[in-house]
Formats: sequence, C-alpha cells, structure tokens
Amino acid sequence: MTQQRFLTEPEVAAILRCSREKIKRLRLAGKLAYLPGRPVLIDEADLASYIEAEKARIAAKAEAAKPRPRLTETDARKWALEQVLLRRGRRKP
Repeated sequence: MTQQRFLTEPEVAAILRCSREKIKRLRLAGKLAYLPGRPVLIDEADLASYIEAEKARIAAKAEAAKPRPRLTETDARKWALEQVLLRRGRRKP
C-alpha cells in the first residue's frame, strides 16, 4: 500500500511558486482539494491532478488561439458574393 503524502499551504505555494493567498483562493474556489484543519493539508496526488488539469486547460487555450488560415483572393470574392446574395434574399418585396 502506498502512503499518501500531505503538504501544507506554504509547501504547495513553494512548489507552484505562488503566494499562500493564491493557494487559499484555489482551495475556496474548489479547484484544489484539501483537508480542513489546522494546518490545512493538501494531498500530493490532488496537487498533481490540479497541475495536469491546468496544463490541459492551457494547451486547449493555445490550440484555440492558433491563427486561422488566411483567405485567398478567390475565397474573399466568393465570400463577398455569398454575403450580397444573402442580403438580397432578406429584402422585403
């Protein structure tokens, strides 16, 4: 059986290189699981899953931010023609 290792808020803050207040905000927002008490304890496995979730979120955000391919001149003309035709179809007689 593997033994769970628990970390305190200052230890987690040192690992993530952020402030204790940020760790507290993450806990209270439900993004980082913890054991209430004095001191507050955070399971190392929960910290690892939080880090993986953040990596996945950042990767998805970067994927969504990739530039779209630019339209060629013929694509632009085709798009403009479609827009004109759509507007004509919406006009009232």
